[in-house]
This record gives sequence, structure tokens and C-alpha cells, in this order.
Amino acid sequence: MSNIQKLNNVQHGKLRIKQALSDGDAVMFSAVFTSEMRALQSNFPLLFFKNTNDGRFQPIALFGFEQGENLFLDESRWNSQYIPMLIQRGPLMIATEGSADASDSDRVVAIDMSHPNVNEEEGEPLFLEFGGNTEYLDRLATMLEGIHIGHTTTPQFVDALLQHDLITSVTLKITLLNGKDHTLEGFYAIDDEKLQRLSDDAITDLHRRGHLLPAYMMVASQSQLKRLIALKNDKVAG
Repeated sequence: MSNIQKLNNVQHGKLRIKQALSDGDAVMFSAVFTSEMRALQSNFPLLFFKNTNDGRFQPIALFGFEQGENLFLDESRWNSQYIPMLIQRGPLMIATEGSADASDSDRVVAIDMSHPNVNEEEGEPLFLEFGGNTEYLDRLATMLEGIHIGHTTTPQFVDALLQHDLITSVTLKITLLNGKDHTLEGFYAIDDEKLQRLSDDAITDLHRRGHLLPAYMMVASQSQLKRLIALKNDKVAG
């Protein structure tokens, strides 16, 4: 059960964050944001997953072919050049004080004290000896701000793609070297052919709103499927 607390240097002055894998790393995919797609596209296949609760499309980075499978994990670390922000943040998050319609000035950094990587003995400290933020905390705070902004800009990106009918369902069928078949269903991707045939006005519209670059990054990321399959073959081969 989560134990969310507003982060402060008095109550949490001795806290450290272990740089170790947790249950949150052992996932088949993670939600991602448009601001990180340039870094993501050279590491993971980027697709869309449809939220069963509200029917919204969410961009995701794919890590495996089965539930709970993350092929980018070694015994103690990620085997990738970049880790999605929602996983990098660990036990930290943005919270708001006051009412549900709190303004930006009411946002604070919070910490989940129940997270397994929170302790006082090992890992990255959050505060300096006399109370100031460490570089580690400042870096994560900047990332949390990016996540906060991404919760607004990424749905706008999805809406723009839907406006131009650029999201299509995909079925990924692969055969491993051991002969075993895997089929991934329920995912969606950008329709590359339709993207290439967009009118000049549509291209200009997407570019003006900052959506063209992440769209191309998602298309380019499909080359990472070969790497994902290779990682799966390596895992099966032991």
C-alpha cells in the first residue's frame, strides 16, 4: 500500500534512493511522452495501447512479448541507453496541495515511502548535509516537471493523429529461432503510408503544433522490433 508524503528536507533529510531494480521495472511496456520520443526511438519499439477504462490511446515503449516480461533487464540493471521517465522517477512524483483544481503553484514533489528503493543506508541521497537539494534530486524534479507537462501535451498529440486518421491497429507475429510463435494483439501504430501521403496543409498543421517530430520518431522506432526479437531469442537460448 502506498504511503505518499510531501518531500521535505526536515522529515526526509536522510533518505536515499537505491539504484536497484524493482517490481515496476518488470513490465511488458510503459507509457511514454512525446518529449522523450527522440531518445526512446533508438531503444524501443513505440506503439499505442488503448486504455480499456476510457478508450484513450496511450503511446507506449514495448519491452517484451509477454505480460511481466522486460527483455531489457539484466540481473541488476537496464540494458538500454535510455529508460522511460515514468520508470526513471522511481518513488518520486508530482502531487498537489489543496483542492482538485489546484494551480501550478500548489504542485509539490512527493515520495512514496513504501517503495522498496527508499531507505536511509544506501543509494543516491536526496538532500545535502545542510538541507539543500542534491544534483540527483534536482535532476529528478526536472524530469517530474516533464512528466507533468507530458500528461497534457501527449493526449494532444494523440488527438491530432486521430484527427488525421493516422492510428491503425497492428498484429505482430514472430517466430523465434526455436520455432515457437508469438502473436501480439491489441496494439496500435502510426500508419506510415498515410503519414507519407498527408497533404501539405496537414503536414504544416502537425509541424506547427509540435506533433510531426514525435510521429516520425514513432515510425522510426519500428526498426527496434528486430532488436527486441533478438533479445527474446537470446533469452530462450539461455
